[in-house]
Amino acid sequence: MYFINFNFQSRAAKIPSVLIRGLGKSVSYEVGDRDVDNLNNSWTAVFVAGGWHFVFPLWAFSVVVGHSKGTWTLVETQGKGAREKEEKSSGQTISHINDYYFLTEAEEFIYRCYPNDSKWQLLTRPFTKQDFIEIAYCRQAYFQNHYKITTPTKCSYASAGGVCDIGMKRLDKKECSYAYELYFNHEVSKTTLSSEIQLDRYVAIFNERSSMRFRVRFPIEGIYKMEIFDDYSLLCAFKLECNEDVNYVKPFPCNPESGFGPNSLTKDAGLKAQSHKTGFINIKQTKNFTMKFNITKNVLVQTILIHNNMEQETLKKHVNHKIKGQELYIDLNLPQKGEYALQINTKDKDSGGSFKNVCNYLLTSENMNKNRRPYENAIEKRTRKALQDNTSSYNISALQKALDDFDKVDLEDKGDRQKAEERLTYLSLRKELKNAIARRHGEKLEEAIENAKSSEYVSSLKKLIEEADDLLSQLRRLKRFAHEVLKMQQPTISEIHNYKHPKPMAYDVMKATYILLGEEERRVEEWEQIQALMRKTGKEGLLRRVRLFDTVQVTENMVNHSSQILRPYDEERIRASSAGLGTFYNWARNVIEEIRK
Repeated sequence: MYFINFNFQSRAAKIPSVLIRGLGKSVSYEVGDRDVDNLNNSWTAVFVAGGWHFVFPLWAFSVVVGHSKGTWTLVETQGKGAREKEEKSSGQTISHINDYYFLTEAEEFIYRCYPNDSKWQLLTRPFTKQDFIEIAYCRQAYFQNHYKITTPTKCSYASAGGVCDIGMKRLDKKECSYAYELYFNHEVSKTTLSSEIQLDRYVAIFNERSSMRFRVRFPIEGIYKMEIFDDYSLLCAFKLECNEDVNYVKPFPCNPESGFGPNSLTKDAGLKAQSHKTGFINIKQTKNFTMKFNITKNVLVQTILIHNNMEQETLKKHVNHKIKGQELYIDLNLPQKGEYALQINTKDKDSGGSFKNVCNYLLTSENMNKNRRPYENAIEKRTRKALQDNTSSYNISALQKALDDFDKVDLEDKGDRQKAEERLTYLSLRKELKNAIARRHGEKLEEAIENAKSSEYVSSLKKLIEEADDLLSQLRRLKRFAHEVLKMQQPTISEIHNYKHPKPMAYDVMKATYILLGEEERRVEEWEQIQALMRKTGKEGLLRRVRLFDTVQVTENMVNHSSQILRPYDEERIRASSAGLGTFYNWARNVIEEIRK
């Protein structure tokens, strides 16, 4: 019914539309399903604004709520254990307007809908059916809130050592709160959830610069589902398969709401990590170590050490802190090998109030009090020398291998390992900047620039940061130039296309536009040729080409030729003739000036 009405309205409005059949990940889809042939569905594509766009009338006007296959048991949410079995329900369909499914971007639409005819993917690189089956199950909030999965972008993960990691980052850097729910499939799993199994604290969040990592440990073997939320909107879901013995796997010592590692709460509280900037600390050689923070506010500090099987009262004497000027030092003396959590709490010294948790670390130590030889054998000497030599090189993979070899041999640090880690961080930031510049990708540039500027290597990377900043500014200007073109309505473009005997200015403006877009002059000598180009759709469509335009493809000859064509005209004269032509003229002039700068 929705499709019939929509197609009827499209025809009435003289908008070309096509019915597309294929597979759609609707409520009957379960994340990780390999058999998707029962997901037959239909949607439409409409030709507006110079190109084809997707509309899914059924999903745009209705939603199914309360649907459940009854196969899942909720086992953990936000660090708290649960044992809630879902009841089987077909759900209820209600009317609901969701404008996300009007003119959905092709790059997002393919995550949930796979057409039988691959040309209706409208993608430069079409998905295979296997791609569609394996791609991560991302919902509309994932795309609308600009998220990116930093681990493999797939819907199913297998455990390794009783653990799965899922990485996420928000590209627009906005602050938000995260939630998760971990489910156990009690129907297909080979094991059952015993009432004696503790279910809380098997998921932890690690803050890693501008991204986060959800680390899942498994209480028993089986099939799980992980759902991740942002401000109560479902972002994505994953199937997690644990097919190994996990009797040795223990829950985390604690599961702080803000996660492990320094974050915005830490900064707002007046603490800036200097020595340990990630939430996981692996203590290799000694049970004693010190952490260092800069203090930017007048605060009181409280430090608490936590262990799964030891009382906090016992652990009190193993952690202490002191403040010297604007620096905080936290000294730890772990009583035995194992896993600990360190909680750092603060409160304002002047206004009082209660302590608030602002930062946490997960600490592991397996080799404490190990007896060492007073000398190194030949293999150990070669391993240390390899690390020292690679620390002064620019070869990231060789340096990483040298670090891995150093850890395998379990050599004493003596400062070599720390220098290598610092060098690796610097080289990784440098490579990230260079790659982003080479790719000329706005989001990658933003990410690389922020990572570099927030690091301690900002002065060493100054020239690359400036180059990346300049390029990002240029790409933003090009995007701004294109904005007016991209918001034009289809009738405006059709008006230009339908000129039978255009004035010279119309021919010249469109000819200059296409030359800047890379067309050879022999292909724009006649108005009929330009009309044929304007009729193209998909990746050859005019608006798409303007949206993806980059100056790197433009030669000096193309700029000079386009400038010469447009020289007799000005914007006022062009716009008096046609608003659409004025828009293309303005875009071309801006591009020419940008390149000549």
